[in-house]
Amino acid sequence: MNSWIVTGGIGCGKSSVTDLLAGHLLKDKALIFSADRSAQALLDQPEILVKLKTQLGEASVVNREGREVADREWLRTEVFANEARRQVLEKMLHPGVLAELESARAAQSAAGANLFLAEVPLHYEIGGTVSADLIIVVAASPEVQKRRLMERRGLDESIIDKMLRAQWPIEAKVERANVVIWNDGDRSALEAQVLTLARQHWQA
Repeated sequence: MNSWIVTGGIGCGKSSVTDLLAGHLLKDKALIFSADRSAQALLDQPEILVKLKTQLGEASVVNREGREVADREWLRTEVFANEARRQVLEKMLHPGVLAELESARAAQSAAGANLFLAEVPLHYEIGGTVSADLIIVVAASPEVQKRRLMERRGLDESIIDKMLRAQWPIEAKVERANVVIWNDGDRSALEAQVLTLARQHWQA
């Protein structure tokens, strides 16, 4: 079974590329592993909520409809403004995310899948600890990244700058990639690049 990792910068279109690849190469998009979805689910697990309150403070957790959940807006603002807090949160989540990734990979291999496709935004930031046959970096210019984050997520420029600084420069990721998808253009340009990638690198 081949393992492909899609990574890159925030606002570059990693999820779009992953979905397009799945449309060409997988029968079921549910087979995609998303590190972001895994982390979001882990955030509300009871043991993580306890750690959040203990290590980041009571403000990191809120009560919604009688249930405690992580306050994602507070975390985004505080964590990207404070390097120490960001490292604390990452240490809470990364081991669980990586364990779920390997579990998903093993399950798909056991089921006879030909391809394991995983979107791992922080692949390089966590030391490239996820093994893969192909690393695909989705890149865009900083101006395009900022515009997309403003338009699609409603973020202001100050928090975007902090988020960008918290990740590796896109140039460093591009240098280490097996394949680079440059996504400054429109949807059709992106689709053409993904189709070319699929044709050149995949044999069922």
